[in-house]
Amino acid sequence: MITVVGSYNVDFILKVDKFPEEGETVFIKDIYISHGGKGSNQAVSASRLGAKVKLIAAVGNDEYGRRAISFWEDEKIDVGYVKIKNAPTGSAYIIVNENGQNMIVVNRGANIFLLPEDLNSELKGEVVLTQLEIREDTVKKALREFNGLRILNPAPATLNDISILDYVDILTPNEVEFKELSGADDLDYGIEVLLKKVKKAVIITLGEKGALIGMRNKRIRVETMKVNAIDTTGAGDVFNATLAVYLEKGYEIERAVRIANIIAAYSTTKIGALGPRLEEVKSLIEEEA
Repeated sequence: MITVVGSYNVDFILKVDKFPEEGETVFIKDIYISHGGKGSNQAVSASRLGAKVKLIAAVGNDEYGRRAISFWEDEKIDVGYVKIKNAPTGSAYIIVNENGQNMIVVNRGANIFLLPEDLNSELKGEVVLTQLEIREDTVKKALREFNGLRILNPAPATLNDISILDYVDILTPNEVEFKELSGADDLDYGIEVLLKKVKKAVIITLGEKGALIGMRNKRIRVETMKVNAIDTTGAGDVFNATLAVYLEKGYEIERAVRIANIIAAYSTTKIGALGPRLEEVKSLIEEEA
């Protein structure tokens, strides 16, 4: 069982030719409304790869919240621990340019009301996966009290309570998040800084350059599959979900990262933040295996 503790947002995806400069107006080519939020994205993406997933999240007592719960049920996710809050369901506004790059503005809504006391006996299983779109004290409790492998995807990059890292087995920042957390531009030095707290590994996701695994006295560069990306939104979430799935299966960390790179790259060839279903990528996984 993979337990995901995290956020849900309604995603409003705005396609443009180019990002606006300061004071500039640009026109939208297309608009899509979909399910998002890092917690939801990771839970759904893991479930689509065949994992049993339990989601601990918060939504509003509104139509968007009801749609979210129905969506998760359709995706075969255990929603018994989703909390209904007296606040609007979270929302995100994602601008995507013609190169597939994105800019995101988030209204946290009900996500900020997922409290530590909302996490009680639910913190059991093989893997917990969490992020930083919810309260830090809730993240800290999830990591501190979980009895299995603990993965923190430190996104967005701001972390006020650095002691949270003491309860992390695997940290998965992108380059921006890595520099924010380590205070270092040099990857090797920054990994050493973070490994003074993180128990097992720091995995830096590098986009089209793949990923770098940092462990004590060991560095492994893992290449990724070359694709023509049309939307990079959610690629990091797909990476983290896939990593959790294959670590739960007992794969060695390097092999799990190789598969996570492939599935994340594949996801950028589609519009939206959710990962592919297992049948879509089974042949790619088998080629790696």
